[in-house]
Amino acid sequence: MTTAKLSRDDVLTQFRRSALIEAAGRVFGAHGFEGATMEAIAAEAEVAKGTIYLYYPSKRAIYDATFDAWLEEMDRLTAERIHQAPNIKVAIAGFIAVRTEYFQQRPNFFRMYVAEVAGQIVRGSSSRRGCGAMLERQTKVLQRALADAVQRGEIRPVDPAATAMAIFDMTRGLIARRLNKVSTADSARENDLCTDLIWNGITTRRGQKS
Repeated sequence: MTTAKLSRDDVLTQFRRSALIEAAGRVFGAHGFEGATMEAIAAEAEVAKGTIYLYYPSKRAIYDATFDAWLEEMDRLTAERIHQAPNIKVAIAGFIAVRTEYFQQRPNFFRMYVAEVAGQIVRGSSSRRGCGAMLERQTKVLQRALADAVQRGEIRPVDPAATAMAIFDMTRGLIARRLNKVSTADSARENDLCTDLIWNGITTRRGQKS
């Protein structure tokens, strides 16, 4: 099967959309949805405001495009790390590492993300599903990995959904502490500590080897 080659115009459109998303993310991260303006996004992207409207018809549209693009990328990286893991402990460590690294690289996205999860943004006519569905999407791959580990006897019979959500919440707390300068601990060491705490809570005697 052959993949259609992108035209020059398609490549240029993708590049411009990517540049606008990066600029929008910086503005939304700094000012929130309500405080951001299309004028500020245009200034950040160094384009005329009318240029943005060629690609995104409203502030809500570019906000959703920015949030969804970054969320999709983080989802993909997380799934790849979990699928490559040889056992559930490594999968848990990978889930924590990918998300902490990604949010540290994109602190503006983390601010947008926290606002979404906390329900601080009025979605209006947003096409995205609700907050509950978004959280479920974030933990689905890890939940499946935990369920498989229970079936293999690698961990004790925990509730995969509740355990995945607990790991999700612990990871979000780690990221918030770092980005808010509350924690100055080494990131890798802190990730390892978090993984060990989780592992000690779910492991069986047979599954103690990592």
